[in-house]
Amino acid sequence: PVNIGVTTTLKAIAYKSGWSDSAVTSGLYTIILPVIAPTFTPAVGTYVNAQTVTITSATSGATIRYTTDGSDPSATVGTVYTTPVNIGVTTTLKAIAYRSGWSDSAVVSGVYTLQASAPVFSPVPATYTTVQTVAITSATSGALIRYTTDGSDPSATVGTLYSGPIMVGTNTTLKAIAY
Repeated sequence: PVNIGVTTTLKAIAYKSGWSDSAVTSGLYTIILPVIAPTFTPAVGTYVNAQTVTITSATSGATIRYTTDGSDPSATVGTVYTTPVNIGVTTTLKAIAYRSGWSDSAVVSGVYTLQASAPVFSPVPATYTTVQTVAITSATSGALIRYTTDGSDPSATVGTLYSGPIMVGTNTTLKAIAY
């Protein structure tokens, strides 16, 4: 057998000592290899900070295009990947890899969800015998925090916007959200 891994014209002739050679037989074997689909690093998922995403394909010489608006990229649509993609808000990232003479990869897609890190109380909730000054922080840089002291759930629009430590001098259910 003859292994053919790329588009090749194969020619063959038969011969035998004392006989006339055969005619040359020729055949074009068109091999259209698929480009290996891109991968994202870090993997899609939920993060508490902005991410810088690298997109690669294991196919040497492949070009990658991507989109961040939810539309499907193709060999002619999307941004040509040259540097890592900065993800600063929840984003659907889609990518395709292609190479001339090869079949395009499948479109890969994933959602990078950016979620503010849950607030942390300092000191921690416990039983105290004196008034406590409670600070509320979030590990997410730039996150705003809202809180309630009546046991209701705060949201991005409900509750008091945190601006500094809170004095707690009675039994209080403190709830907070970062956004």
